[in-house]
Amino acid sequence: FPRPEADIVRAVRELERVCQEHDQLKGSLFLDPSLNFSPDVPCLLTCFEEETLVGAMTFFAPTQEEAELVALTHPDFRRRGVFRALMAEAAIKAAALNIPDFLIVCEPQSKDGAAALSLVQKTLDHTEYALRYDHTLSSANLAVPEGLTLHRATQADLDAMAQISAESFSEEAERAAHFLALALESSTRRQYLARLDGEPVAIGALGYEDGEATLFGLGVRTHLQNKGIGRGLVVLLLREAFAAGTQDILIEVDSTNARAYHLYRSCGFVAEATYDYFRASVAQHL
Repeated sequence: FPRPEADIVRAVRELERVCQEHDQLKGSLFLDPSLNFSPDVPCLLTCFEEETLVGAMTFFAPTQEEAELVALTHPDFRRRGVFRALMAEAAIKAAALNIPDFLIVCEPQSKDGAAALSLVQKTLDHTEYALRYDHTLSSANLAVPEGLTLHRATQADLDAMAQISAESFSEEAERAAHFLALALESSTRRQYLARLDGEPVAIGALGYEDGEATLFGLGVRTHLQNKGIGRGLVVLLLREAFAAGTQDILIEVDSTNARAYHLYRSCGFVAEATYDYFRASVAQHL
């Protein structure tokens, strides 16, 4: 499904609820196809037994380098080849799009998930932490540097944002511009540019889905890092989410990025879940 229909989404969310309860999972499936590098990228793969949805897999590929997969199998239908069938279909789709690698996401507390992945030739690529904003904590430290303002981004801001992204994430400006252009067109994501005394200095985004807001893609110009700009950016994005009527706010951070982790914690986020990302070749599943 490039964009799942409403009845499919309802069935997937019910499968998600069942698996969350059974496996004590914290994460939810990302069903927004707007940030995939091509409209031909399937957002969702499903497996049915008669009319019952027994398995689902999200397929997220913002670039052609890799596809991020998250799979769920109904507890009553496990060890029947559902995950294997989904992986095989994902490999066919990836090969057609010239995507060489998968990043398969698994919450470490899922014993059945770990068992399914034991059959895949893979390496641990990285681990991410999901943090949720805690409204019970004091907001006394949530200050914004003088002169720092946040603006809803437009196409006119694309070059400035691409340069900030390239600096922040050590990527090519052209690739950054392509992804940011998709973010500007997304119906579920709001892209922002922060200015300090009028000059573009930082970028960030808010994604909205199922009553939650997620902070994405926070980056600060290299020469202005460690000057409170990142903290101010987080605070301004929090205020945007609050103004939009959203109180449930998440952010994810790579386990190797200790500085960002401590920044988010100091802004009132608390660790909620851990996700392991395993790299596997597409070819082994063809």
